[in-house]
Amino acid sequence: MNKISNLFGHAVVLACGLSFVLPAYAASPLAAHRAVYDISLKSAEDRSGISGANGRMVIEFSGSGCEGWTVNFRMMNQFFLTGGKSRVLDSRSSMWESGKSDQLRYVQRQFVDSKLQEEKELRAKLAAGRSGGSGAITKPKEEIFSLPEGVTFPVDHQLKIVKAAEAGQSRDETLLYDGSDGSNPAVAITFIGSKRDAGKDQTDAKMKDVNGLSGWPVSISYYKPDKQDQETPEYQVSMVLYENGVSGDMSLNYGDFVLNAKLINIKLLEVNSCD
Repeated sequence: MNKISNLFGHAVVLACGLSFVLPAYAASPLAAHRAVYDISLKSAEDRSGISGANGRMVIEFSGSGCEGWTVNFRMMNQFFLTGGKSRVLDSRSSMWESGKSDQLRYVQRQFVDSKLQEEKELRAKLAAGRSGGSGAITKPKEEIFSLPEGVTFPVDHQLKIVKAAEAGQSRDETLLYDGSDGSNPAVAITFIGSKRDAGKDQTDAKMKDVNGLSGWPVSISYYKPDKQDQETPEYQVSMVLYENGVSGDMSLNYGDFVLNAKLINIKLLEVNSCD
């Protein structure tokens, strides 16, 4: 069960990967929003020890290019284990990234059966010219670390992905740092499909903010920098990225098991203006 809870330690990278936003210096058609997803088990290998799962995931993106962007994320799941037992995993995180995408703060708390299991807090900053950076972890234990040249924070990474999609490109590779794995960055490899009308089948009134919107099928695989040549990523998320920045139904692949995340409610939020 430790493996499952550790995988949810990386949940914020999914949140960042699902909350697309452009910095203030760009004309952004992408929406601040609160999205709710129902979680179910798609598949699981015998070695995972999982026979079923259900839960909910909520992603809220807000802010502005002046005050910075905030992604609040919560995923709560009940996992049914072979043998009849079950465990409830609750992962909560909040990430703030500056409007210029050169500073980041990250807080995460993980609960297992309502008991706090792990807590993380850190901050990071990129050097001028993006020639690397530095950071400081305050929880679970204090640590000063450096970031390599070429590293990118999540909001800036998503701007890159959106630009690539709009330009008709099909692949991107980025050295990404989001704080979910302490001081360690990840190699994010993204494949982008052809633009299509992703929302034409949505009829629920709760989905009105994505009804009829076009979008792209997107798949993002995350590798450790020294293992990016391996066939199997550490984890993978596949989704439809709507043109307003909302992510539709998703597949969350953690290796030994795969979760479905079905978008059931979407609400656009007011964007704070710069004075």
